[in-house]
Amino acid sequence: MLTDAAYEAELKERGRAFLESVGREAKSLWGTHGLMGLGVDPKRVDEIVRGRFGTVSDGPFGRVAAGTFDIFYMMFLVSRWEDRLCETTVAHIRQVMTEGVLERGNTENHWLMYYVGNLLAAERWPEVEVWWNGLPREAMHAEATRWILGTIDRTAREGHHEYDSTQYHGWHLLPMIALADHAEDPHMKKQATQMATLLVADMALEYFQGAWAGGHSREISRRNTWTLEGTSSALGYYYFGGVALDPVHAREDAMCPAMNAQYRPPAMFAEMARDRSRADVVKKTKAPRTIYRHVDRESEPVRKYTYMSRSFALGSTQAGLPGPPAGPIDLVTWDLTWSGPKHRAKLVCNHPYLDPGRFSAFLSEVPQVIGRSVPAAKPFLQSPDRLFGGSPYEQMVQHEGAILILYRVPKDDAAPYVNLYLPKGIGWVEKEGWILGDAGGFYVGLQPVGTYRWTSIWEADHIDGWLVRIDGPDMGVVVEAVEADEVGSFEVFCEEMGKGRVDLGGWPEEG
Repeated sequence: MLTDAAYEAELKERGRAFLESVGREAKSLWGTHGLMGLGVDPKRVDEIVRGRFGTVSDGPFGRVAAGTFDIFYMMFLVSRWEDRLCETTVAHIRQVMTEGVLERGNTENHWLMYYVGNLLAAERWPEVEVWWNGLPREAMHAEATRWILGTIDRTAREGHHEYDSTQYHGWHLLPMIALADHAEDPHMKKQATQMATLLVADMALEYFQGAWAGGHSREISRRNTWTLEGTSSALGYYYFGGVALDPVHAREDAMCPAMNAQYRPPAMFAEMARDRSRADVVKKTKAPRTIYRHVDRESEPVRKYTYMSRSFALGSTQAGLPGPPAGPIDLVTWDLTWSGPKHRAKLVCNHPYLDPGRFSAFLSEVPQVIGRSVPAAKPFLQSPDRLFGGSPYEQMVQHEGAILILYRVPKDDAAPYVNLYLPKGIGWVEKEGWILGDAGGFYVGLQPVGTYRWTSIWEADHIDGWLVRIDGPDMGVVVEAVEADEVGSFEVFCEEMGKGRVDLGGWPEEG
Protein backbone atom coordinates (compact mmCIF):
# COMPACT_ATOMS: atom_id res chain seq x y z
CA MET A 1 0.00 0.00 0.00
CA LEU A 2 1.29 3.46 -0.93
CA THR A 3 1.34 5.58 2.21
CA ASP A 4 0.65 9.31 2.19
CA ALA A 5 4.26 10.00 3.20
CA ALA A 6 5.67 7.85 0.40
CA TYR A 7 3.30 9.46 -2.11
CA GLU A 8 4.32 12.93 -0.96
CA ALA A 9 7.97 12.01 -1.49
CA GLU A 10 7.14 10.75 -4.99
CA LEU A 11 5.33 13.99 -5.86
CA LYS A 12 8.23 16.13 -4.69
CA GLU A 13 10.71 14.10 -6.73
CA ARG A 14 8.62 14.06 -9.91
CA GLY A 15 7.58 17.70 -9.51
CA ARG A 16 11.18 18.83 -9.23
CA ALA A 17 12.20 16.71 -12.24
CA PHE A 18 9.36 18.20 -14.29
CA LEU A 19 10.21 21.79 -13.40
CA GLU A 20 13.86 21.17 -14.22
CA SER A 21 12.86 19.68 -17.58
CA VAL A 22 10.79 22.74 -18.44
CA GLY A 23 13.95 24.67 -17.73
CA ARG A 24 15.25 27.80 -16.09
CA GLU A 25 15.11 29.64 -19.41
CA ALA A 26 11.32 29.78 -19.60
CA LYS A 27 9.99 32.96 -21.19
CA SER A 28 6.21 32.41 -21.23
CA LEU A 29 3.67 33.59 -18.67
CA TRP A 30 2.97 29.93 -17.96
CA GLY A 31 6.66 29.28 -17.44
CA THR A 32 6.86 31.90 -14.68
CA HIS A 33 5.25 29.35 -12.36
CA GLY A 34 8.13 26.98 -13.09
CA LEU A 35 10.72 29.69 -12.51
CA MET A 36 9.23 30.53 -9.12
CA GLY A 37 9.14 26.84 -8.18
CA LEU A 38 12.83 26.56 -9.04
CA GLY A 39 13.71 29.60 -6.93
CA VAL A 40 14.88 31.74 -9.86
CA ASP A 41 15.41 35.47 -9.21
CA PRO A 42 11.93 37.10 -9.16
CA LYS A 43 13.31 39.92 -11.33
CA ARG A 44 13.27 37.47 -14.26
CA VAL A 45 9.60 36.83 -13.61
CA ASP A 46 8.95 40.57 -13.34
CA GLU A 47 10.43 41.15 -16.81
CA ILE A 48 8.23 38.43 -18.31
CA VAL A 49 5.01 39.53 -16.60
CA ARG A 50 5.35 43.23 -17.33
CA GLY A 51 6.42 42.52 -20.89
CA ARG A 52 3.80 39.91 -21.78
CA PHE A 53 0.74 40.29 -19.54
CA GLY A 54 -1.77 42.67 -21.10
CA THR A 55 -1.69 44.29 -24.54
CA VAL A 56 -2.50 47.98 -24.90
CA SER A 57 -4.82 48.90 -27.77
CA ASP A 58 -4.26 52.10 -29.77
CA GLY A 59 -6.46 55.19 -29.90
CA PRO A 60 -7.96 57.59 -27.38
CA PHE A 61 -10.09 54.85 -25.83
CA GLY A 62 -7.35 52.24 -25.73
CA ARG A 63 -7.21 50.06 -22.65
CA VAL A 64 -4.98 47.22 -21.59
CA ALA A 65 -6.55 43.83 -22.42
CA ALA A 66 -5.85 40.20 -21.56
CA GLY A 67 -7.17 36.78 -22.56
CA THR A 68 -8.60 33.98 -20.43
CA PHE A 69 -5.43 31.90 -20.06
CA ASP A 70 -3.30 34.88 -19.04
CA ILE A 71 -5.95 36.13 -16.60
CA PHE A 72 -5.99 32.81 -14.81
CA TYR A 73 -2.26 32.12 -14.79
CA MET A 74 -1.36 35.55 -13.46
CA MET A 75 -3.90 35.40 -10.64
CA PHE A 76 -2.69 31.91 -9.72
CA LEU A 77 0.86 33.32 -9.72
CA VAL A 78 -0.06 36.15 -7.35
CA SER A 79 -2.08 33.87 -5.10
CA ARG A 80 0.76 31.37 -4.78
CA TRP A 81 3.84 33.58 -4.76
CA GLU A 82 2.90 37.13 -3.73
CA ASP A 83 5.29 37.11 -0.78
CA ARG A 84 8.22 36.43 -3.15
CA LEU A 85 7.20 38.41 -6.25
CA CYS A 86 8.55 41.87 -6.96
CA GLU A 87 6.23 44.71 -5.96
CA THR A 88 6.20 45.87 -9.58
CA THR A 89 4.98 42.43 -10.69
CA VAL A 90 2.04 42.46 -8.28
CA ALA A 91 1.21 46.07 -9.16
CA HIS A 92 1.15 45.31 -12.88
CA ILE A 93 -1.09 42.27 -12.45
CA ARG A 94 -3.41 44.32 -10.22
CA GLN A 95 -3.65 47.06 -12.84
CA VAL A 96 -4.55 44.67 -15.66
CA MET A 97 -7.06 42.76 -13.53
CA THR A 98 -8.83 45.83 -12.15
CA GLU A 99 -8.61 48.33 -15.03
CA GLY A 100 -8.15 46.28 -18.21
CA VAL A 101 -10.54 44.61 -20.64
CA LEU A 102 -10.67 40.92 -19.78
CA GLU A 103 -11.82 38.41 -22.41
CA ARG A 104 -14.18 35.61 -21.39
CA GLY A 105 -13.67 33.35 -24.42
CA ASN A 106 -16.14 30.88 -25.91
CA THR A 107 -15.56 27.40 -24.46
CA GLU A 108 -16.03 25.79 -21.05
CA ASN A 109 -12.38 25.94 -20.06
CA HIS A 110 -12.19 29.60 -21.15
CA TRP A 111 -15.13 30.60 -18.98
CA LEU A 112 -13.78 28.64 -16.03
CA MET A 113 -10.36 30.32 -16.16
CA TYR A 114 -11.99 33.73 -16.65
CA TYR A 115 -14.27 33.42 -13.65
CA VAL A 116 -11.66 31.86 -11.37
CA GLY A 117 -9.21 34.65 -12.22
CA ASN A 118 -11.80 37.33 -11.51
CA LEU A 119 -12.92 35.69 -8.26
CA LEU A 120 -9.38 35.42 -6.93
CA ALA A 121 -8.74 39.04 -7.92
CA ALA A 122 -11.90 40.27 -6.17
CA GLU A 123 -10.86 38.46 -3.00
CA ARG A 124 -7.29 39.69 -3.15
CA TRP A 125 -8.05 43.39 -3.69
CA PRO A 126 -11.33 44.07 -1.85
CA GLU A 127 -10.51 47.78 -1.61
CA VAL A 128 -11.28 48.25 -5.32
CA GLU A 129 -14.90 49.42 -5.43
CA VAL A 130 -15.52 49.67 -9.19
CA TRP A 131 -13.89 47.04 -11.39
CA TRP A 132 -12.74 46.90 -15.00
CA ASN A 133 -16.27 46.13 -16.27
CA GLY A 134 -17.93 48.96 -14.35
CA LEU A 135 -19.42 46.62 -11.75
CA PRO A 136 -18.92 46.81 -8.00
CA ARG A 137 -16.73 44.14 -6.46
CA GLU A 138 -19.73 42.37 -4.87
CA ALA A 139 -21.52 41.94 -8.21
CA MET A 140 -18.45 40.58 -10.00
CA HIS A 141 -17.62 38.21 -7.15
CA ALA A 142 -21.22 36.96 -7.03
CA GLU A 143 -21.32 36.31 -10.78
CA ALA A 144 -18.05 34.36 -10.68
CA THR A 145 -19.20 32.37 -7.64
CA ARG A 146 -22.53 31.50 -9.22
CA TRP A 147 -20.97 30.28 -12.46
CA ILE A 148 -18.15 28.26 -10.83
CA LEU A 149 -20.44 26.52 -8.34
CA GLY A 150 -22.94 25.96 -11.15
CA THR A 151 -20.47 24.21 -13.41
CA ILE A 152 -19.26 22.07 -10.49
CA ASP A 153 -22.85 21.06 -9.78
CA ARG A 154 -23.61 20.27 -13.43
CA THR A 155 -20.46 18.22 -13.82
CA ALA A 156 -21.15 16.21 -10.65
CA ARG A 157 -24.76 15.47 -11.69
CA GLU A 158 -24.54 15.15 -15.48
CA GLY A 159 -20.89 14.67 -16.41
CA HIS A 160 -18.21 16.73 -18.06
CA HIS A 161 -18.99 18.31 -21.47
CA GLU A 162 -15.31 18.75 -22.42
CA TYR A 163 -14.75 15.22 -21.17
CA ASP A 164 -11.43 13.44 -20.79
CA SER A 165 -9.53 15.75 -23.13
CA THR A 166 -5.82 14.98 -23.32
CA GLN A 167 -5.17 18.70 -23.80
CA TYR A 168 -7.95 20.69 -22.15
CA HIS A 169 -8.38 18.55 -19.04
CA GLY A 170 -5.47 20.41 -17.48
CA TRP A 171 -7.27 23.72 -17.96
CA HIS A 172 -10.26 22.36 -16.08
CA LEU A 173 -8.17 20.86 -13.29
CA LEU A 174 -5.81 23.78 -12.62
CA PRO A 175 -8.58 26.33 -11.89
CA MET A 176 -10.05 23.92 -9.34
CA ILE A 177 -6.62 23.47 -7.75
CA ALA A 178 -6.21 27.26 -7.58
CA LEU A 179 -9.54 27.57 -5.75
CA ALA A 180 -8.76 24.59 -3.50
CA ASP A 181 -5.54 26.30 -2.44
CA HIS A 182 -6.53 29.98 -2.39
CA ALA A 183 -10.31 30.60 -2.33
CA GLU A 184 -11.41 32.43 0.82
CA ASP A 185 -14.93 31.00 1.03
CA PRO A 186 -14.84 27.58 2.81
CA HIS A 187 -17.71 26.21 0.70
CA MET A 188 -16.01 27.21 -2.56
CA LYS A 189 -12.73 25.74 -1.33
CA LYS A 190 -14.39 22.43 -0.43
CA GLN A 191 -16.35 22.15 -3.68
CA ALA A 192 -13.27 22.95 -5.78
CA THR A 193 -11.18 20.40 -3.87
CA GLN A 194 -13.76 17.70 -4.50
CA MET A 195 -14.03 18.69 -8.17
CA ALA A 196 -10.26 18.55 -8.60
CA THR A 197 -10.24 15.09 -7.05
CA LEU A 198 -12.99 13.93 -9.41
CA LEU A 199 -11.01 15.18 -12.42
CA VAL A 200 -7.85 13.40 -11.25
CA ALA A 201 -9.86 10.21 -10.70
CA ASP A 202 -11.11 10.43 -14.30
CA MET A 203 -7.51 10.32 -15.49
CA ALA A 204 -6.46 7.52 -13.14
CA LEU A 205 -9.15 5.13 -14.42
CA GLU A 206 -7.72 5.07 -17.96
CA TYR A 207 -4.05 5.81 -17.25
CA PHE A 208 -1.94 3.41 -19.25
CA GLN A 209 1.84 3.61 -18.73
CA GLY A 210 1.94 7.39 -19.04
CA ALA A 211 -0.83 7.79 -21.61
CA TRP A 212 -4.55 8.51 -21.30
CA ALA A 213 -6.29 5.69 -23.13
CA GLY A 214 -9.78 5.60 -24.63
CA GLY A 215 -12.01 8.11 -26.39
CA HIS A 216 -11.49 11.85 -25.91
CA SER A 217 -13.73 14.85 -26.48
CA ARG A 218 -10.91 17.08 -27.70
CA GLU A 219 -7.45 16.23 -29.03
CA ILE A 220 -5.22 19.16 -29.78
CA SER A 221 -4.14 19.65 -33.38
CA ARG A 222 -3.08 16.39 -35.09
CA ARG A 223 -1.55 14.62 -32.10
CA ASN A 224 -3.91 11.71 -31.59
CA THR A 225 -1.33 9.32 -33.06
CA TRP A 226 1.12 10.27 -30.30
CA THR A 227 1.64 7.96 -27.34
CA LEU A 228 1.93 10.87 -24.91
CA GLU A 229 -0.13 13.95 -25.67
CA GLY A 230 -1.12 17.24 -24.11
CA THR A 231 -1.48 18.45 -20.56
CA SER A 232 -2.69 15.03 -19.43
CA SER A 233 0.73 13.50 -20.10
CA ALA A 234 2.40 15.94 -17.70
CA LEU A 235 -0.33 15.59 -15.08
CA GLY A 236 -0.31 11.80 -15.38
CA TYR A 237 3.46 11.70 -14.94
CA TYR A 238 3.24 13.91 -11.85
CA TYR A 239 0.24 12.40 -10.08
CA PHE A 240 0.63 8.73 -11.04
CA GLY A 241 4.23 8.11 -12.15
CA GLY A 242 5.22 4.61 -13.15
CA VAL A 243 7.10 5.95 -16.18
CA ALA A 244 10.29 7.88 -16.83
CA LEU A 245 10.15 11.60 -17.60
CA ASP A 246 9.69 11.95 -21.36
CA PRO A 247 10.80 14.94 -23.48
CA VAL A 248 7.16 15.38 -24.50
CA HIS A 249 6.37 16.33 -20.90
CA ALA A 250 8.74 19.29 -21.11
CA ARG A 251 6.50 20.87 -23.75
CA GLU A 252 3.72 21.25 -21.19
CA ASP A 253 5.04 24.17 -19.12
CA ALA A 254 1.41 25.22 -18.67
CA MET A 255 1.11 22.51 -16.00
CA CYS A 256 3.86 23.95 -13.77
CA PRO A 257 1.31 25.32 -11.24
CA ALA A 258 0.21 21.77 -10.36
CA MET A 259 3.75 20.92 -9.25
CA ASN A 260 3.86 24.00 -6.99
CA ALA A 261 0.38 23.58 -5.51
CA GLN A 262 -0.60 22.43 -2.03
CA TYR A 263 -3.46 20.29 -3.38
CA ARG A 264 -2.91 16.53 -3.32
CA PRO A 265 -5.20 13.78 -4.65
CA PRO A 266 -5.50 10.54 -2.64
CA ALA A 267 -2.47 8.27 -2.88
CA MET A 268 -4.73 5.38 -3.86
CA PHE A 269 -5.29 7.04 -7.27
CA ALA A 270 -1.62 6.47 -8.10
CA GLU A 271 -1.87 2.84 -7.00
CA MET A 272 -4.98 2.36 -9.12
CA ALA A 273 -3.45 4.06 -12.16
CA ARG A 274 -0.27 1.96 -12.06
CA ASP A 275 -1.87 -1.41 -11.33
CA ARG A 276 -2.40 -3.22 -14.63
CA SER A 277 -1.85 -6.71 -13.23
CA ARG A 278 -5.28 -7.77 -14.49
CA ALA A 279 -7.70 -6.60 -17.16
CA ASP A 280 -10.47 -4.15 -16.25
CA VAL A 281 -13.40 -2.58 -18.07
CA VAL A 282 -13.98 1.12 -17.40
CA LYS A 283 -17.43 2.54 -18.17
CA LYS A 284 -18.22 6.26 -18.03
CA THR A 285 -21.23 8.43 -18.83
CA LYS A 286 -20.63 12.07 -19.80
CA ALA A 287 -22.95 14.97 -20.47
CA PRO A 288 -24.46 15.33 -23.97
CA ARG A 289 -22.44 17.37 -26.47
CA THR A 290 -25.03 20.14 -26.87
CA ILE A 291 -25.51 21.33 -30.47
CA TYR A 292 -26.43 24.96 -31.11
CA ARG A 293 -28.01 24.63 -34.53
CA HIS A 294 -28.67 22.38 -37.57
CA VAL A 295 -30.32 19.50 -35.66
CA ASP A 296 -33.88 18.36 -34.97
CA ARG A 297 -33.35 16.56 -31.68
CA GLU A 298 -31.27 16.86 -28.52
CA SER A 299 -27.95 15.07 -28.17
CA GLU A 300 -27.86 11.91 -26.06
CA PRO A 301 -25.40 11.31 -23.20
CA VAL A 302 -21.86 10.29 -24.16
CA ARG A 303 -21.02 6.74 -23.11
CA LYS A 304 -17.43 5.49 -22.93
CA TYR A 305 -16.13 1.93 -22.72
CA THR A 306 -12.41 1.23 -22.22
CA TYR A 307 -10.77 -2.17 -21.87
CA MET A 308 -7.58 -1.85 -19.83
CA SER A 309 -5.47 -4.96 -20.38
CA ARG A 310 -1.91 -5.68 -19.22
CA SER A 311 -0.19 -4.77 -22.51
CA PHE A 312 -2.72 -2.54 -24.27
CA ALA A 313 -5.84 -0.43 -23.81
CA LEU A 314 -8.77 -0.30 -26.24
CA GLY A 315 -11.46 2.33 -25.84
CA SER A 316 -14.59 3.41 -27.71
CA THR A 317 -17.27 6.10 -27.43
CA GLN A 318 -20.96 6.31 -28.19
CA ALA A 319 -21.02 10.05 -28.84
CA GLY A 320 -24.82 10.40 -28.81
CA LEU A 321 -24.79 12.99 -31.60
CA PRO A 322 -28.06 13.78 -33.44
CA GLY A 323 -26.67 13.44 -36.97
CA PRO A 324 -25.18 15.64 -39.71
CA PRO A 325 -23.50 17.98 -39.40
CA ALA A 326 -22.94 17.32 -35.68
CA GLY A 327 -19.42 15.94 -36.11
CA PRO A 328 -17.05 17.69 -33.67
CA ILE A 329 -13.83 18.98 -35.16
CA ASP A 330 -11.53 17.32 -32.62
CA LEU A 331 -13.40 14.34 -31.19
CA VAL A 332 -11.51 11.02 -31.07
CA THR A 333 -14.10 8.30 -30.65
CA TRP A 334 -11.79 5.29 -30.28
CA ASP A 335 -8.21 4.11 -30.27
CA LEU A 336 -5.92 1.24 -29.36
CA THR A 337 -2.88 2.36 -27.37
CA TRP A 338 0.14 0.66 -25.81
CA SER A 339 3.58 1.57 -24.48
CA GLY A 340 6.02 2.78 -27.11
CA PRO A 341 7.66 5.80 -28.80
CA LYS A 342 5.63 8.57 -30.38
CA HIS A 343 3.73 7.42 -33.52
CA ARG A 344 4.73 3.81 -32.78
CA ALA A 345 2.10 2.75 -30.24
CA LYS A 346 -1.29 3.97 -31.38
CA LEU A 347 -3.91 2.69 -33.78
CA VAL A 348 -6.94 4.73 -34.83
CA CYS A 349 -9.29 5.38 -37.75
CA ASN A 350 -11.90 7.95 -38.72
CA HIS A 351 -14.07 9.26 -41.50
CA PRO A 352 -12.73 12.80 -42.18
CA TYR A 353 -16.10 14.54 -42.27
CA LEU A 354 -15.44 17.84 -44.09
CA ASP A 355 -18.78 19.65 -44.19
CA PRO A 356 -18.26 23.24 -42.92
CA GLY A 357 -21.54 22.95 -41.03
CA ARG A 358 -19.75 20.92 -38.37
CA PHE A 359 -17.97 24.09 -37.25
CA SER A 360 -21.14 26.14 -36.81
CA ALA A 361 -22.91 23.30 -35.00
CA PHE A 362 -20.67 23.84 -31.97
CA LEU A 363 -19.11 27.29 -32.39
CA SER A 364 -20.77 30.68 -32.34
CA GLU A 365 -19.91 32.05 -35.80
CA VAL A 366 -22.59 32.00 -38.50
CA PRO A 367 -22.57 29.12 -41.02
CA GLN A 368 -22.01 31.45 -44.00
CA VAL A 369 -18.45 32.33 -42.95
CA ILE A 370 -17.30 29.73 -40.45
CA GLY A 371 -16.37 27.19 -43.13
CA ARG A 372 -13.66 29.60 -44.23
CA SER A 373 -12.69 31.38 -41.01
CA VAL A 374 -11.96 28.35 -38.82
CA PRO A 375 -9.86 26.37 -41.35
CA ALA A 376 -7.98 29.56 -42.27
CA ALA A 377 -6.25 29.44 -38.89
CA LYS A 378 -6.15 25.63 -38.71
CA PRO A 379 -6.10 24.22 -42.26
CA PHE A 380 -5.52 20.66 -41.03
CA LEU A 381 -9.15 20.64 -39.83
CA GLN A 382 -10.16 20.29 -43.49
CA SER A 383 -7.42 17.84 -44.49
CA PRO A 384 -8.65 14.76 -46.42
CA ASP A 385 -5.97 12.75 -44.56
CA ARG A 386 -7.22 13.84 -41.13
CA LEU A 387 -7.21 11.10 -38.48
CA PHE A 388 -9.29 12.84 -35.80
CA GLY A 389 -12.74 14.42 -35.62
CA GLY A 390 -16.17 12.90 -35.18
CA SER A 391 -18.29 11.58 -38.02
CA PRO A 392 -22.10 11.50 -38.05
CA TYR A 393 -21.94 8.26 -40.06
CA GLU A 394 -19.93 6.22 -37.54
CA GLN A 395 -21.29 3.29 -35.50
CA MET A 396 -19.29 1.03 -33.23
CA VAL A 397 -19.64 -1.80 -30.75
CA GLN A 398 -16.96 -3.14 -28.42
CA HIS A 399 -16.51 -6.10 -26.11
CA GLU A 400 -13.25 -6.12 -24.17
CA GLY A 401 -10.40 -6.44 -26.71
CA ALA A 402 -12.58 -6.58 -29.82
CA ILE A 403 -14.25 -3.67 -31.59
CA LEU A 404 -16.29 -3.26 -34.78
CA ILE A 405 -16.42 0.22 -36.37
CA LEU A 406 -18.72 0.73 -39.39
CA TYR A 407 -19.55 3.74 -41.56
CA ARG A 408 -22.41 4.42 -43.97
CA VAL A 409 -21.18 7.49 -45.83
CA PRO A 410 -23.43 9.08 -48.49
CA LYS A 411 -22.10 8.81 -52.03
CA ASP A 412 -22.04 12.59 -52.43
CA ASP A 413 -19.95 13.14 -49.30
CA ALA A 414 -16.74 15.11 -49.84
CA ALA A 415 -14.70 12.27 -48.27
CA PRO A 416 -16.39 8.92 -49.06
CA TYR A 417 -13.68 6.85 -47.37
CA VAL A 418 -12.11 5.97 -43.99
CA ASN A 419 -8.55 6.75 -42.89
CA LEU A 420 -6.89 4.03 -40.80
CA TYR A 421 -3.57 4.78 -39.07
CA LEU A 422 -1.06 1.98 -38.49
CA PRO A 423 2.37 2.56 -36.90
CA LYS A 424 5.48 1.58 -38.85
CA GLY A 425 7.22 -0.05 -35.90
CA ILE A 426 5.22 -3.25 -36.46
CA GLY A 427 5.89 -5.70 -39.29
CA TRP A 428 2.35 -6.06 -40.62
CA VAL A 429 1.25 -9.30 -42.27
CA GLU A 430 -1.74 -9.64 -44.64
CA LYS A 431 -3.56 -12.98 -44.56
CA GLU A 432 -7.09 -14.07 -45.52
CA GLY A 433 -8.40 -10.50 -45.46
CA TRP A 434 -6.74 -9.66 -42.14
CA ILE A 435 -3.89 -7.24 -41.39
CA LEU A 436 -2.00 -8.83 -38.49
CA GLY A 437 0.71 -7.41 -36.24
CA ASP A 438 2.98 -8.48 -33.38
CA ALA A 439 3.24 -5.61 -30.88
CA GLY A 440 5.43 -7.54 -28.45
CA GLY A 441 3.28 -8.11 -25.40
CA PHE A 442 0.14 -8.54 -27.47
CA TYR A 443 -1.05 -9.32 -30.99
CA VAL A 444 -3.55 -7.33 -33.04
CA GLY A 445 -5.64 -8.20 -36.05
CA LEU A 446 -7.54 -5.81 -38.33
CA GLN A 447 -10.07 -6.68 -40.99
CA PRO A 448 -10.86 -3.75 -43.30
CA VAL A 449 -14.46 -3.61 -44.51
CA GLY A 450 -14.20 -2.44 -48.11
CA THR A 451 -11.35 -2.13 -50.57
CA TYR A 452 -8.19 -0.52 -49.21
CA ARG A 453 -4.74 0.72 -50.17
CA TRP A 454 -1.56 1.55 -48.22
CA THR A 455 0.20 4.93 -48.24
CA SER A 456 3.18 6.12 -46.21
CA ILE A 457 2.25 9.26 -44.30
CA TRP A 458 4.79 11.63 -42.76
CA GLU A 459 4.70 15.27 -41.73
CA ALA A 460 7.68 16.58 -39.79
CA ASP A 461 7.12 16.08 -36.07
CA HIS A 462 3.36 15.54 -36.34
CA ILE A 463 2.91 12.11 -37.86
CA ASP A 464 4.88 9.14 -39.19
CA GLY A 465 3.13 5.91 -40.09
CA TRP A 466 0.92 4.08 -42.59
CA LEU A 467 -2.33 5.57 -43.86
CA VAL A 468 -4.63 2.74 -44.96
CA ARG A 469 -7.50 4.28 -46.93
CA ILE A 470 -10.66 2.18 -47.00
CA ASP A 471 -13.15 3.02 -49.75
CA GLY A 472 -16.90 2.86 -49.30
CA PRO A 473 -19.62 3.94 -49.17
CA ASP A 474 -20.32 1.14 -46.64
CA MET A 475 -17.01 0.48 -44.93
CA GLY A 476 -15.24 0.10 -41.63
CA VAL A 477 -12.73 -1.97 -39.73
CA VAL A 478 -12.76 -4.88 -37.28
CA VAL A 479 -10.07 -4.83 -34.58
CA GLU A 480 -9.14 -7.56 -32.12
CA ALA A 481 -6.24 -7.39 -29.65
CA VAL A 482 -5.17 -10.24 -27.37
CA GLU A 483 -2.35 -10.74 -24.88
CA ALA A 484 0.47 -12.74 -26.46
CA ASP A 485 0.76 -15.21 -23.57
CA GLU A 486 -2.92 -16.11 -23.97
CA VAL A 487 -2.35 -17.31 -27.54
CA GLY A 488 1.19 -18.55 -27.85
CA SER A 489 3.24 -17.66 -30.89
CA PHE A 490 2.39 -14.99 -33.44
CA GLU A 491 2.19 -17.73 -36.08
CA VAL A 492 -0.57 -19.43 -34.09
CA PHE A 493 -2.40 -16.11 -33.77
CA CYS A 494 -2.22 -15.51 -37.53
CA GLU A 495 -3.46 -19.01 -38.26
CA GLU A 496 -6.42 -18.70 -35.88
CA MET A 497 -7.41 -15.25 -37.12
CA GLY A 498 -7.22 -16.40 -40.74
CA LYS A 499 -9.83 -19.10 -40.14
CA GLY A 500 -12.75 -16.75 -39.78
CA ARG A 501 -14.29 -13.52 -40.93
CA VAL A 502 -16.83 -11.31 -39.25
CA ASP A 503 -20.37 -11.98 -40.44
CA LEU A 504 -21.52 -8.77 -42.12
CA GLY A 505 -24.57 -10.34 -43.74
CA GLY A 506 -26.85 -7.75 -42.14
CA TRP A 507 -24.67 -4.85 -43.25
CA PRO A 508 -25.50 -2.46 -44.79
CA GLU A 509 -29.05 -3.41 -45.81
CA GLU A 510 -30.34 -4.00 -42.26
CA GLY A 511 -27.89 -1.75 -40.47
